[in-house]
Amino acid sequence: MPTKLKLYVNEDDALLYWSIAQPITGCRGFAVARRKVNADGQASEEFLPNRVGFEHEHVDAVPREGQKALAKPSTEWPFQRFSWTDHDTDTGDTVSYRVIPVIRNAVGQLQLLETRASEWTAPRTLGAKQGAFTPYFNRGFVMSQFMARYLAERKLTLKQFKETISDQDDKTIRHFLAGDLRLAMLAQLTTALAEKTQIHAALFELSDTELVDALCALGAKAHVVLANGSVKKDKKETSARARLRDENDRARAKLAAAHVDVSLDKRFTSPGPLGHNKFLVRHDQHGKPLVAWTGSTNWTPTGLCTQANNGLLIEDRAVAQVYMDQWTRLREAGSDFPAPLVAENSKPKHVGEDVPGRVRSAVWFSPTSQSVDLQALRDEVQRAHEGILFLMFMPGSAGLFSTVAARSAEPGLYVRGVVSELPNGRGDESAAEVNLIAGTNHTPMHLDIIQPEGVTHPFASFAEEVTRKQFLGSVGHAIIHSKVLVIDPFSADPVVITGSHNFSASASSSNDENFIIVKGDHALAEAYAVNILGVYAHYRWRVFLQQRANPFNGLQDNDTWQVRKLAAERRDLRFWGV
Repeated sequence: MPTKLKLYVNEDDALLYWSIAQPITGCRGFAVARRKVNADGQASEEFLPNRVGFEHEHVDAVPREGQKALAKPSTEWPFQRFSWTDHDTDTGDTVSYRVIPVIRNAVGQLQLLETRASEWTAPRTLGAKQGAFTPYFNRGFVMSQFMARYLAERKLTLKQFKETISDQDDKTIRHFLAGDLRLAMLAQLTTALAEKTQIHAALFELSDTELVDALCALGAKAHVVLANGSVKKDKKETSARARLRDENDRARAKLAAAHVDVSLDKRFTSPGPLGHNKFLVRHDQHGKPLVAWTGSTNWTPTGLCTQANNGLLIEDRAVAQVYMDQWTRLREAGSDFPAPLVAENSKPKHVGEDVPGRVRSAVWFSPTSQSVDLQALRDEVQRAHEGILFLMFMPGSAGLFSTVAARSAEPGLYVRGVVSELPNGRGDESAAEVNLIAGTNHTPMHLDIIQPEGVTHPFASFAEEVTRKQFLGSVGHAIIHSKVLVIDPFSADPVVITGSHNFSASASSSNDENFIIVKGDHALAEAYAVNILGVYAHYRWRVFLQQRANPFNGLQDNDTWQVRKLAAERRDLRFWGV
């Protein structure tokens, strides 16, 4: 039987899953062929490269000066796995793939087993416009092989790297890491400037020079409710006194000097509650709300470049009006949380007729009364039938994560995700949600919740990476900062949830937050599923390396790897349709 192959895409990546009916005699892995036509019409066909060679081959992890990092076509270094995310694709590329088993023949040579090859997948275009909801992602993987080689080749320290990502004129690493997310955020501001229309934004942090300058260019047509960030109170300082401090003071002063309508002392809520929103509304030329922007991305260099983040462009006037109404309520509330604001937050804002299979949405804001927003999230998780995929940052022991963890014990439900910053740190299982991860009713990979870690020692052809400790100490916080939940992505009525909300109890009861629940949008669910699995696979590999008793030294030069891999990935292959 031929190899079965499925292709899934978003605006930046292509995710492949393939399977075989039974192990193939002599199989050393799979070659992956790709046909690509880029946005300029240039066509190419090639085999994807692999950076991992056979265990008996010696490869330098970091190339010597003047050399390129070593990789070989997957016809020579085949993939010993049944999935792959192709990051070497861009928005506008049209791609198609074919997977071919690679065997070692009777005379010891590698050859393609064409009789067991898959068919070419149907062509897919990355980032093709398919509705009112368009997601964007960055490439915030500082702990990666790409970054390890980039830092080594340019002899950059982490401090120098941080300066590079803050440079708006940098055309290499800043633009690469920020990806389409940066372009989409800037596009909202440059479009407003070109059309001479207004924007209204509610922001938690603002320090990225390029974004600040784009807001300044709008002058009085930009209206910003800017919080005071995350202020830490000194021991002898009162909370009221601490709230006078402003972590966004430089950006606020620059906006005010450019005649931007920015509050000089409103939404100064920290320490304590955070003014944690990151949403924007752009208007049409008649002053009516036209589009909304939300997601997890703070308007900072680290938010753009060194944290895994997402943004969601919503081209729906009714949804844009919902966000505009909230902006007005926040402006009127000053730095307080008056009862009418909390009462209004405690009601969902539905847009579209609630008919299964049709695209519709519900927007929630917080803080709410009696955590009704968190209960709405739990209700969505409880309705899952096939699978739950997610990225979470600091969900806490009383937040949504405990509900996801409880459902993960169900044998028929597929649960995969990444959590950044488990409450008590790696190895401390005293918090309830960590016990649910590693409890005796779960196999180590049943739930697969992974706290991000880097590769700390060179092995095979891999370079030493930036570890979590180095990252937090020299670059910034979070690493995984997205807050995304995808439920039953391949069903007739998929669900996507995203926004600024951390899915935590504090986000529900204390902070200014927002999230949107979108149902029935298949393209949106696929895009977020691809993003989540890319993040998941990135860190799953690193956890695997840490858990090994012996160092990983490369590909096995025999066919026994198939049995182990097929058994380990059976659940994944079934969920992803192969």
